[in-house]
Amino acid sequence: MTAAHPIPVDLVLGVCTSDPDRWFDAPDAEAKTICRSCPKRWLCAREAVETPGAEGLWAGVVVPEGGRGRAFALKQLRNLAEFGGYPARTGTRRRVIRTEADD
Repeated sequence: MTAAHPIPVDLVLGVCTSDPDRWFDAPDAEAKTICRSCPKRWLCAREAVETPGAEGLWAGVVVPEGGRGRAFALKQLRNLAEFGGYPARTGTRRRVIRTEADD
């Protein structure tokens, strides 16, 4: 008997990689269903939150280009990522480097 070796989820390619325009232009109900059942959904949610300018269908959530809808979608994605065990970074901070000339 051969032991099954599961493929790590970060190596799984989602269906969206074969036809990315379907997920970014105008996602339909079938695309959302496929996306929501993808084994990479939780990791995808984290990637959406951490990707500047992410828009389109990510982890089954439509992310608009801007406005309150975008903020709400990113909050949903952050919650999905955390629920799936992939907490998203809260953002990057800029470091201020002081020099002697600043004093």
